[in-house]
Parts: sequence; C-alpha cells; structure tokens
Amino acid sequence: MRRNEKNMKWRSTASIMLAGALTLTGCAATGPAEPAAEQTETVESQALEQATAKEEATTEEEISEEESASERTGDVMEKNSLETEGGEVTYFFYDAKNDGYDSNRTDIMSPAFYIFAGELGGDDAGKLADDLGIVELVQKWAGTVSIINPLAGGEYGGKDLDAFLELVNGQGPAKNVKVIGIENGGTFVNNYVSQSCYFVSGMFVYGGEMEGGLDYMVPVPVYLSGGSKTAVDYYTAANQDEPLAVVETGTEEDLKTAFGNAWDKVLAKTYRIYDWTTEFYSSNIMDHNTPYELNEIVDFDALGIRYITCKDVSVTGMDGAYSWFEYVPESILDKEEKTVPLVVSCHGNKNDPHIQGDTTGWPEMAAKEGFIVVSPEWQPSDINFTGCDGLGEDGVIALVGDLMEKYPQIDPSRVYISGLSAGGAFSFMMGIKHSDIFAAAAPVSGVNSYGDEIQKALKDYSGHGTPLLYMCGDYDFFQMIPVDGSSPNGMPGVWESDPNVRIFSALQAYQKTLGLPVTDKPDMEANPYYGIALDNWKIVTLGDKQMYTGTLSDDKGVVMELGAILDQPHWNYKAEAEYIWNFFSRYARDTESGEIIVN
Repeated sequence: MRRNEKNMKWRSTASIMLAGALTLTGCAATGPAEPAAEQTETVESQALEQATAKEEATTEEEISEEESASERTGDVMEKNSLETEGGEVTYFFYDAKNDGYDSNRTDIMSPAFYIFAGELGGDDAGKLADDLGIVELVQKWAGTVSIINPLAGGEYGGKDLDAFLELVNGQGPAKNVKVIGIENGGTFVNNYVSQSCYFVSGMFVYGGEMEGGLDYMVPVPVYLSGGSKTAVDYYTAANQDEPLAVVETGTEEDLKTAFGNAWDKVLAKTYRIYDWTTEFYSSNIMDHNTPYELNEIVDFDALGIRYITCKDVSVTGMDGAYSWFEYVPESILDKEEKTVPLVVSCHGNKNDPHIQGDTTGWPEMAAKEGFIVVSPEWQPSDINFTGCDGLGEDGVIALVGDLMEKYPQIDPSRVYISGLSAGGAFSFMMGIKHSDIFAAAAPVSGVNSYGDEIQKALKDYSGHGTPLLYMCGDYDFFQMIPVDGSSPNGMPGVWESDPNVRIFSALQAYQKTLGLPVTDKPDMEANPYYGIALDNWKIVTLGDKQMYTGTLSDDKGVVMELGAILDQPHWNYKAEAEYIWNFFSRYARDTESGEIIVN
C-alpha cells in the first residue's frame, strides 16, 4: 500500500504502515509464518521497524496533532452529481486508488461501496464515513465509496434504483459491488436493491424494514443488523442453494461495530464478475442482467498459503529488477528435497500478475494438492501492467532455477506452465522450446503470437515433446475456436485481421514434437472445434459449465487434450485449475534423458 501526501494528516504513522500488505523492495510475505528463504522477511516486521523509527523521530506534540486529525478520515469525501433519467442524483465519492493507494491484490477484488443513508450534506457524509470506519478499509483495498442521496430529497424509491444502476454502470464493469443501507436506506435496499442484486457481491443492512411477498430470490450475501424478520426470511430463502451467499444477523447498537462484523463475516468473503458469454471487462449491468458469477475471495492465511510478493528483485544471470508472486503452502516446507511440483502461471496481455493468484483457483489447488505456484511478470516493460522489467523467456527459465535453489523441495521433473491469452501464447512457446524444463503445458484461451518462434524451434528440434492441454471458450471473442474462424460469437473482423488468433499451427507443432501424426489442415467434419480427429470426444462437467474434450495418444498414453468450454468467454474460470492440475499430475520429465514419463 502507498499513500500520497494529502492523506498523511489523517492517519497515524503506525496505522498507515500496518493497515495492509505493504510491498517493499525485495520479497515480502503475507501469511501465517515467516518465509523460508533468507532474502524474504514478513511485511509485518518491516512495517513495525519503519513505524517505530518514524515514531521515535516525531515529537509528542506532532503525534498528538496527527492522532487527532486521524479521526477525520471522512473529510476525503467529495460531492458529485449525475444526471439520470429520473433526475439528478447527488452523491459523495472517494476513490482510494486515485488518492495514491494500492492493494496487494488484483483490483477485480477492490470493493466499490454504495451507501444509502437518506439525505446528507457534505459534513454528514464525512461523519457517516467516519462512523463506519470505511475509508481506511477502502485505502487498504484501493476501493471506492459512494454515499448516495435520494432523488426526491426524502425517501428512496423506484427511480433511485434506476439511478443507482446508472451510477454503477457509469463507473465501469461491475466487479466487487457492496451495498450498504442504513435505517430508511436499509428499507430501500431490502425492497428495491434486493430485487436487482444480480451484480451485487454483498450487502450490509442496518435497521430498516422489508415488504412481504417479494419473489426475485437471487442469492446475495447479506449481513442484517437489527433487521426485520421478513428480511431475514427473504434472504434465507433466496440464498438457500448458493453456499457462498450467506445470511448473517446481529443486534449491534454501534454502527461501526456492525459494519466491522459485516465486513469480517460477509462482505470480505466474495466478489462477483460476469463470466458467461461476454468478458466481464466488456460487460455492463444494463445489457447483462442475469446473476453474475459469485466467487470466493482467496484467504491465503486460512488456506495455509504463504503469499510472497517479490518486486524489484534480481534473478540469476539477468540484468534488471523483476517482479513475481509466490504461493507456497505451509504443508510443503517440511517435505523432502525434490518432491514438490511447481506451476508457472502466466497472466494475459497487460494484465496485473496478481490476477493469476487471485482469480484462477491455483492457490486453492496448491493448498489442496501440495505444490508451489508462481505468477511472474513476464511481459516486457513497455507493455506490462506496472512498467517494471519483464522476465521474458530467459528470465522465466532463470526464475525457475532460482526457485529451485530457494525451495529445494521443488521436484525438477515436475515443473509445469500455464497461462491466459497472451500468457497462453507464451506457454505454447515455452512448452516447445523448453521441453527440458516443463513436463506439461496448458494454455487457456491462448493465442498464437509466438507462432514464428515456434516454427523456428521446429527446424532444429531435439527435445522429447511436451504434453499439451489446450482449453478455450466457444464465446471467446478472439475466435480461436472453431479453428477455421467460423465462430458466430467472436469479435467481427478479428479472424481476418489478426493472424495471432489462428492457433492451428501451434497444435500441429505439438503433434510433431510429440511424435504424433500431424494433421495437414483443419477438417471441421472430423472435429467441429479443432479440425483434428480426437479420441474419446465427449462432454464433461467443468464447474457450472460443460466442456467438449478429446485426446491424442502415443504408445505411452494420452499426450494431448483439446477442450472447448461452452458459454465461456476470454477469461479465467476457476474450475479450470483443478482440471489442468489433473492433467499435469499425469506427467513427469526424466531429468537425465529428457523423456516424458506418463503416469
């Protein structure tokens, strides 16, 4: 987390340093225990040292003044207005990211709070933010707060719901929308927002009533403090078939305590994105009004995962300062040497590398099965998310070597690579060029932007082949499948204008390097998605979706699998991680001969 100068007056030094996961130069860990390597130390110890040094250098008078000012965090709320179809809505807004704060998690999880508490002026809005204690929380998570007045200047009604939808829609793709209703605002949330909560990932209702007979019944996690029995019964019925949509109740008299409990027990647990037929970053809540995918926010401590952030760190044999994120289960730290697999997970084009740990399901699988995951910033500095040095091909290979030194538990015969989109293209290439390192590759929605590199590698290929699992959605807008560009669901003109979306030559390369018969050209009658006659073509369940999948085998068994996920757009889908891991776990690489071992 970082801060800008104007906020220094509102927060004591210790609270600034300890409010969240502070990223420092080098590797720092969040989690239940100290990292094993000498180059890492915990965020907490570093933050305490800095905070202590600062406090010792500060006079008692300055401390007193700073602590007094820290009670006025609500002063950051700024008055805004939006002209909607129902009239002009006034709201008070704060954006922590624009104020200089960053989270150590992907911004897909940054909460966007929308608060309904009746007609408020600027001072009252600031006081409400203070009473909730919400500003420091959104600073930790780099989120936003909107405190929304009723259109009519009194009671909220149907037009206020429309204005709310317009406000959310105008602030970008809905990702982690949290709604708070207080007293008559709680009644509004119960009677109106609950009937259009398909994009809302959590609600906190303090007081308020609820009408009987409402039947929308879309699950939404909710915390009710002093609420009506009608509301409790309604949300309980709505949420009964969704494990992540919980109903918690409390009787707190203090608003800050109630909100703190709501955050800990409900609001901090889930986020929502649209992940059906259209990418969430291309969706809007007006056009896409079916229930959004409710996802669990990964709690690394609860999983027993050491989440280690490495920024501006060197790797062996490379000039530069590089970044990556490690997800290391506590359970593997006492394992014998060379017994623990490693998965390299590569983000998509210009994506935040945090995404691969936060949204893919890989840390959850790592905790369950006992392997390490690393998400590197692999793209060059001119196009990557933060503008830092990018590891590239050589850097990722060097990083794998360094991780084996750092964690001698890593089994060099079981190193795997996967990635999304451009990260999938990178995985395609790395599996071909570095079959001595990777025991299997699994591009997800991977394009073919390294096609020329792959073709060059084929000319002098001397490896032993790398098993391949390729998965792609039939609603991917880049039209990788069907491989002949015939998708009715793609972005118009992309197939004609962008050769990188044509993956067939990469599939041929894997056929060749694995010693399989090479399909000369796509035969869409042989397979409607991949143009390759596949064995065991069938439909399987993948989370809440279905996937057509088939395989290719050699004399040792299956070495290629191609899957088409129905209704899946160009994005990660958590259920993929378990499927990919089951594929990876079948293969190892003989480190002496280089040959693939099929289990």
